[in-house]
Order: sequence, then C-alpha cells, then structure tokens
Amino acid sequence: MTGGPKADPDPELEAAQQALAKLEAELGYDPDVSLIDVAFQREPGSPSGSVVLRVHVRDRWFAAKPEARAKIPSEVDSVPVVVTRGEYELE
Repeated sequence: MTGGPKADPDPELEAAQQALAKLEAELGYDPDVSLIDVAFQREPGSPSGSVVLRVHVRDRWFAAKPEARAKIPSEVDSVPVVVTRGEYELE
C-alpha cells in the first residue's frame, strides 16, 4: 500500500479518455489508422500543454486523394484531434 492521498481526477483528462473511446469506435478498425492515443501538446513558448487526441496514420493515408482518406474529425466532444504519421510494425 502506498501512502498519501489520491489526487483528484483531472476533468480535462477524463473528458479526453471518453472522447478517445468514441474516436476508437469510429476509426479503430480503419486500415490506414495505426494508433489513437491521448497526449499533451505543447504550443511553442507555452510551459504547459493541452490535452489532444492523436490519430497516427500510415503513409498511404497521406498519399491518398483527400476524398479517399478516412474522415478524421478536427475535434471530438471539444477535445482537439491531431493527425500524425505513424507507420508501426511488430518486431
């Protein structure tokens, strides 16, 4: 058992976790999406970051015509969504 009081849950992080579940249900099985996660994105010059959802997509998503790509929302339940390259394979 560890000592000390438990920290109160962060409402921003909890909202992001709920938005993550929705986004995973929507895009989790898309072959161009390799990972969806929650992250802190820091703006240049800012000491702290804001919570965002990151959708990691394969290179072919960027190469495809926009109308052929998976439609990734810019936000889910007011949580911003960021698209990033993510070509991952098991080793």
